[in-house]
Amino acid sequence: MTNTVDDLYQEFLRQMEEDAFLEPYKEACRYIEQKLEKINIEYSEKLGRNFIGQTICRIKTPESCLNKMIKKKYIVKQQTAQEYLSDISGIRVICNFLDDIYRLAEILKEDEKLEVIKTKDYVKKPKSSGYQSLHMIVLVPVDGVGKKRVEIQIRTQAMNLWAVVEHHFVYKKGDYEKCEFEKDLKECARAIYKIDKKMLVIREKMEAACKEL
Repeated sequence: MTNTVDDLYQEFLRQMEEDAFLEPYKEACRYIEQKLEKINIEYSEKLGRNFIGQTICRIKTPESCLNKMIKKKYIVKQQTAQEYLSDISGIRVICNFLDDIYRLAEILKEDEKLEVIKTKDYVKKPKSSGYQSLHMIVLVPVDGVGKKRVEIQIRTQAMNLWAVVEHHFVYKKGDYEKCEFEKDLKECARAIYKIDKKMLVIREKMEAACKEL
C-alpha cells in the first residue's frame, strides 16, 4: 500500500466518522425503530401474543464501510459510499414465528413515508451458506437532507441464533474453517427452518383449539 492510497483511506475513515455524515443515518434508523415499537404494541394486542421479539439498530463502522468498498472495488470516497452502500444504517428485527416475517414486511410496505426499493427473500431461497432472513432496503425521509437508505433484516429467533454463530465461525475464523464447517452449518440451517415450520404449526393448532373453547 502506497502512502497516497493510505492517505486516501485515512481521509475516507475520517469523513465517515463525522457527525454531519452519520446523524442522518442514525435519524433514519430511529424512525424505523420507533415505527416498529408502535407496530409491536398494535399487533401484539391484535394477535394476543408478542409480535416482535427484539430490534437491534446499528450503524456500519467506517472500517467496515472501507473494507466493503475495497472488496466491491468501488472508488473510496464518502460520496460513493452514500451512493452504493445500502447498509450503512441497518436494523435487525427478530420475530417469534415464520409467518410474522412476511406479516411485518407487508405492514412496513404500507407506511407512506417509507419507499421500499429492494427486497431479498433469503427465507424462501437461502444463501449458499444456509443463511436465512428477509432483507428490505427502504428509503426514509430525513429533515434537511432528503432520503437515507436503511437495511431491514427480518428473521426468527432460531434464524438469528444461526446467523450469530455462523458469523463467529466463518467471518472471524477464516477460509480454512469455512470450508471445514460449511456442510455442518448448512445442515443446521435446514434443521432450523424445519423447527420454525413446526413451531408455526403448533401455534396454529393452539390458536384453533382456543377458538373452539
